[in-house]
Amino acid sequence: FVIIEEAINFSVFSSQGSNHPTAEIYAIDFPSDLRASIYLLLGGYYRQAILCLRNWLEIRLTGIYYGFINQNRAEYEEWKSGRREGPFGRNLIRKLFSCAEFQRLNERTELRERIENLYSELSAFVHGSILDRYDLQSRTDNVPRFNPQSVDVWFEFAKRVFVNLVICFSQAYGRNAFSSVQPDELKMLYTLLPIPYQQELKTRGVI
Repeated sequence: FVIIEEAINFSVFSSQGSNHPTAEIYAIDFPSDLRASIYLLLGGYYRQAILCLRNWLEIRLTGIYYGFINQNRAEYEEWKSGRREGPFGRNLIRKLFSCAEFQRLNERTELRERIENLYSELSAFVHGSILDRYDLQSRTDNVPRFNPQSVDVWFEFAKRVFVNLVICFSQAYGRNAFSSVQPDELKMLYTLLPIPYQQELKTRGVI
C-alpha cells in the first residue's frame, strides 16, 4: 500500500506542478496518515490505527474535492487557514458525488455506497460501537500487544480505503495519477481491485 500510495501521491502532485490547486495536502498530509496508522498498528494500538485510516480516507477525498470538484481557490485558501469549514464525513461524500463524472462512475461501480459503508464502519469502530462484530474483546487486555485478529481487521479496512481511493483518483486525474507507478506495482494493484474497478482502470488505459 505505502509504495503505490506514495507513487500515486507523487504522480498527482508532479503532474500539476506549481499550479496544483491543493498542493499542500498532497505534499504533506497524505503520506503521514497511512504511515501513522502503520506505526500505531505495530505498537498494538489498533483502534487508533484505524482512526488514522479514516483520516487518510477523509483527507484524500478532501484533496479531490478542492482539486477537482470545487476548484474555487479562494475557498480552499480560507479552509486551509481555518477561516472556512470544509465538508467532511457524509457531507464530503455527498459533495463528491454531486459531480456528474462521479455520478456516472457510481452507476458503473456503486462507488458511493462502498465509500459510505466504509466511512460508517470506520467511524463506528473508532467510537467502539461495533467491537462485538469483530469479536476482539476476548483477545484484548489493557496492555498493547500483537493481536492477529486485530491486524486482520486493520488490513481489510486499509485495503478498502486504498482501492476506493485508487478509483477516485483515476476518475479525478486519469492516467496522470499513475505516471510514477511502476509496471510491476500496477500488476499488484490490479489484483487488489474489485472487478468493476479493474474494468475502469482498463478503460482509462492505466492497466
